[in-house]
Amino acid sequence: MKRVKTVGLYTILLTAIGLVTLVSSEIALRVSGHVPVASVHTVSQADYDRIPGMFEPFQDVTEKPHPRLHYHVSINSLGYRGREIDREKPAGIVRILCLGDSGTFGQFVNDPDTLSSVLEENLRREGFPVEVINGGVPGTTIVDQMEFLRRGIVLKPDIVILTFSENDITDLAAEVPQYLALERNRQLKSQPGLKPFYDVVRDTALFNYFLTVRATWAARSIPAAQAAPAQPSPLLERESHESWWIRYSDQLEAMRQYLNDRKVRLLFNAFPTHQRIGPAAEMDRDLSSQLERVELLARRKGIQTIEILPAFLQSGFTKEDLYLLPYDGHANMNGYRLQAAALLPALREAVVAVIQRPLDAGPNHSVMELASYAPLVR
Repeated sequence: MKRVKTVGLYTILLTAIGLVTLVSSEIALRVSGHVPVASVHTVSQADYDRIPGMFEPFQDVTEKPHPRLHYHVSINSLGYRGREIDREKPAGIVRILCLGDSGTFGQFVNDPDTLSSVLEENLRREGFPVEVINGGVPGTTIVDQMEFLRRGIVLKPDIVILTFSENDITDLAAEVPQYLALERNRQLKSQPGLKPFYDVVRDTALFNYFLTVRATWAARSIPAAQAAPAQPSPLLERESHESWWIRYSDQLEAMRQYLNDRKVRLLFNAFPTHQRIGPAAEMDRDLSSQLERVELLARRKGIQTIEILPAFLQSGFTKEDLYLLPYDGHANMNGYRLQAAALLPALREAVVAVIQRPLDAGPNHSVMELASYAPLVR
């Protein structure tokens, strides 16, 4: 009996020490400011089956990935970043769906400073009754964005803006597309036995620190032969790179045809990396020419293409004025507003074209709705 009592006391003592250690570690990590706590979560399987967006609905989060990069994110009931919208498009509204990666999502800027929010603000200020939906998902490229388009088409967009980021070509080298990785994650965290635990720990500093350590350990555990593979021959490297371009071209054509069949206008937004602003940065041949190449590719497919780089260069701003440097390479609020200004003429023209569309050109507007637009298009 005495032995059992002693074991019980030691168990209680060790449990108490463990809890104190966990709480102390959690507090220390939170105070440090270098470990994110609250973060935006992607949808569960149950939500995925009922909404078009890729994020858990009704989130209101201030992310703090870095002491100098704090930003507020709200997710609406349909799983998209930004203000609330109805699933059914209201009468008299022109809907615009923005597709892209973290640059479209607006990573590291507040809700009002994202591209979609600024575009909507500018168009509404001019009297256009529009809704601009933020369909951006970080870490994605065109194969993923095609999947998100098929889901978002239920919202009946009149115009789609596809934003090209300069990592979109090399991202096609990933063994598992991001939309499939999200599917695996969705299924894992939706398992009955794991979901309650995940819901409790997902916004703790310890859990996020564990994820960071695991990723670092996995990278360092790669055998040297894998970490530094033999340099492929220039011919094989060229063939791989060209295969990514062929895949991008095929996906862009599939998107163009998909939207054309549904009488939805497609605009192509070519967004530059910060390396193109200011003194010329050292870039290899493929990177230095890819912005011009993708713009030519889109135009040859008959897709209206908007160049952002000239607007950035003509503004006189430094790259630090336009991007979150030196902390991150994403655009800052100035970069988004200047990007929106560069897009506005083409987008305004597209909105007017939708408004003036003949009644037999699509099911989006009624005679009464078109009459309500008359002051805008005279």
